[in-house]
Amino acid sequence: MDKNISLIKERILQFAEFKGVGKEKFIENLGMTYGNFKGRQKLTSVNSDLLDTLLSKYPEINMEWLISGHGSMQKSTSIKNFNDEDRDFDFTIKLSDEIHSEAKLFDDNQEPEILQNSNGNKYFVYPDGTIRIEVLKIPFQAYASYVECYHDELVLKDEFSTMTFKVDHIGRGHYLGFESVGDSMWNGGGYDTPSGADMLGREIGKHLWSNGFHSTKYGFVIIGKKGIWHKDITELKENGKITLSSRNPDSKSFDYPLNDVFQIFHVIKRSF
Repeated sequence: MDKNISLIKERILQFAEFKGVGKEKFIENLGMTYGNFKGRQKLTSVNSDLLDTLLSKYPEINMEWLISGHGSMQKSTSIKNFNDEDRDFDFTIKLSDEIHSEAKLFDDNQEPEILQNSNGNKYFVYPDGTIRIEVLKIPFQAYASYVECYHDELVLKDEFSTMTFKVDHIGRGHYLGFESVGDSMWNGGGYDTPSGADMLGREIGKHLWSNGFHSTKYGFVIIGKKGIWHKDITELKENGKITLSSRNPDSKSFDYPLNDVFQIFHVIKRSF
């Protein structure tokens, strides 16, 4: 077995121990048997599912540490204190870099290579390394129309427009775009999401639901029989219901039967 692959597997188990979860249970929660994980199956053949699920459930994991062993296990959450002048200067630099990066996408000389994963998501890979994913855009107001045909790819393409997001890698998962409604996930925090925001979500397979849901940076989109919601999933109860919680204190949490849920998407990017 490749030494680097073996070290990555060891770090995944170290992270499980760090989180206080048994190694076998941790790997099973990622959708893989512990025996296969410890076997000679190369990580390169399972990384799209295993690592994507790892990132979905534990977005705080430091990928630099996972791949190379450098740095801490978790991403730094420390916040540097700036005075107003420093803060404005830092923001201006970041905004300038972002505008410059986005402008490259409209350079006539930037002819992208177009790839498509097994779930039908298109990726546009540009010569400068920029990657964009194209996904169907599902407005929350169009929830009923989506539920009627969400299993029919051809009808979906006729019914809904598309949108793109810049991403840092090509994933094998099923991705959709959403346009939110309401301010239940907005309380003015850095990771909060206001009404009208565009969101990129990666579907969480139903086989993973019974393992519970961890806190995430941007929450989940839950599509059920009676509605579509952008919420945090804060509890999976013994009665089979999940608790959907808001980040806006004016919006109350409520329980919803997991059996009445069609799909759950982990929100991984936002634009507003």
